[in-house]
Amino acid sequence: MNYKGFYKEECRLNTYFSSIKKLLLALFIFLFSFSSLSYNAYASTNSEPVDENELKLEVERIYNERSKALVSGDISSLNTLFDTSKKYGKWSLAHEIKRVKYLVDWARERNIVFSKIESAIRIKKIYPKGDTIKIALEESYKFDYSYNNDTDSSINSFGVGIRHTASLIKKNDKWVIYNDWYTDCFEDALHSYSSDVSNFSPRLNLIDTLRDKLDTTYQAGSYYKRFYDREKAVAYADKYCGAAWGSGNNFKYNKKYNDYNGIGGDCTNYVSQVLGDKEGGGMPIGGAWTSGSRAWANADGLKSYLVGSGRGSVISVGTFKELTKPSETLPNGAVGKLQLGDLVAYEKGRGNIDHFAVVTGFDSHGYPLVNSHTTDRYHVPWDLGWGDAKIRFFLIHING
Repeated sequence: MNYKGFYKEECRLNTYFSSIKKLLLALFIFLFSFSSLSYNAYASTNSEPVDENELKLEVERIYNERSKALVSGDISSLNTLFDTSKKYGKWSLAHEIKRVKYLVDWARERNIVFSKIESAIRIKKIYPKGDTIKIALEESYKFDYSYNNDTDSSINSFGVGIRHTASLIKKNDKWVIYNDWYTDCFEDALHSYSSDVSNFSPRLNLIDTLRDKLDTTYQAGSYYKRFYDREKAVAYADKYCGAAWGSGNNFKYNKKYNDYNGIGGDCTNYVSQVLGDKEGGGMPIGGAWTSGSRAWANADGLKSYLVGSGRGSVISVGTFKELTKPSETLPNGAVGKLQLGDLVAYEKGRGNIDHFAVVTGFDSHGYPLVNSHTTDRYHVPWDLGWGDAKIRFFLIHING
């Protein structure tokens, strides 16, 4: 995708139409200025002064209470965090209930337990209006987990970065969420969950773990380098993974490249940077694969380019259960063949690659971890948030 094209004006306006245009422009500026003044006057006369530090602490308090529910599975504790007298508050609460149900099930199915989930926020803008305050903010999640009955009690950590547009309102002298809009890292897994608080029973464990540790002997240097430097690719992915806990570069993307958040998503653009930037994997850039091209920034386009050019090869395609099922040749399932710097593509409906992530590590049980944009992820378990049994994963090895 390339958004740099502009149309050129090719016709001349006569004097009459030029005058009309100037008058309309002047009228627009006047009306805009008046409305801005009116809003500022309204905000200043109807809104109390906002202490940004106090507001930050309140939002973090609310988000960390929500995070405690993700750990405990106690859905009832969420009720006091939202203004349920209004529909937006009800919708926000319903979404959080689904998230808790999903994460409890996901952890149980993978035989892990979350010990702590914490949130830190960075406020970008504040819009006071009447009795509500609208905030644009970034949230950095940190998730800590370990495996049940693990002899070494290793703590694994991963990070997620989320951009929110939230509104808060005071109820009984306490701030609560009026509404909260954000791109959720669990979104695609929530369709089969309800927001009903009653009769919540977590699913039974479906798999133990990935059958001990995956085959990670290549990490000792058994692979060789040609045009792709896997260690540098991972270092780039960690540095520029954005708002997630654990990322570098002060939570910023690489400014050398376009940011496609809000206009289709930035996940594939980011993965292409990881592969090709000189600071990253160093795969030669050129031909159909250049910054902004379809092969660079479109998920289907990148998958087709890698496989068609021979720079990548598909290890296996399947659902989570299919890719983790052991066989005689693959005792740890197909995921056992993933290496650092390899890719996972996520297919929503046959022929529709919707998302890309890059393998950046392995946890204490050899579970593959990935980084991505939209939502920003740092060393996150590769399947987290993709719970639909119909989702297929393409495991892609970079032939470098």
